[in-house]
Amino acid sequence: MPHIVFVHGIFNTGRVFALMVRDARKKQLIAHAPSFYHADGRAPLAEVAKQLQKVIEANVPVGEKCFLVGFSMGGIVARHYLQVLGGQERVERFMTIGSPHKGTIMAYFLPRRFFPGCADMRPGSAFLQALAETESLLHDLPRQAIFTPIDTMIVPATNAQWQGVETHSVGLHFHPFMPYSRRVRRAMWRFLESR
Repeated sequence: MPHIVFVHGIFNTGRVFALMVRDARKKQLIAHAPSFYHADGRAPLAEVAKQLQKVIEANVPVGEKCFLVGFSMGGIVARHYLQVLGGQERVERFMTIGSPHKGTIMAYFLPRRFFPGCADMRPGSAFLQALAETESLLHDLPRQAIFTPIDTMIVPATNAQWQGVETHSVGLHFHPFMPYSRRVRRAMWRFLESR
């Protein structure tokens, strides 16, 4: 059976994907929704991406590809895995949901000294610049970004759009509800199941 790996956002755990995991199992997929260590901003996002790499290496058989879905911070953690750690060879399709591709000014609310992972999400950070510079590595990987134009966490909300990538807009007021939204889930499955 195909595998799908979910990557949660800051201050979340893998439980945020409960409904998506349920959907995946109904669709006969093997779902993985791990909770990452220090994914509350205390670890640089590159370290969280290495945790993701270990999850995929331990659970997805060599030679098989998985679907990869990142929510919020998880979307850019997943991008680091794909673009910097060579993960694009292991992934069939990639979806981001409310991810700060160009950063969010909300990331300035926590001090860099104690929350380097949060600082990685500041607009113009070295982390985001590196992703922009290596984005061409994903040229052949089918990708889609879901965003809400009234996002309360990704500020400005347009920073969750991924330039040059198919973008799907969903009108939700509350960022944390995105993984639970029926509209988001429908859009995600339409993309992942398309050929």
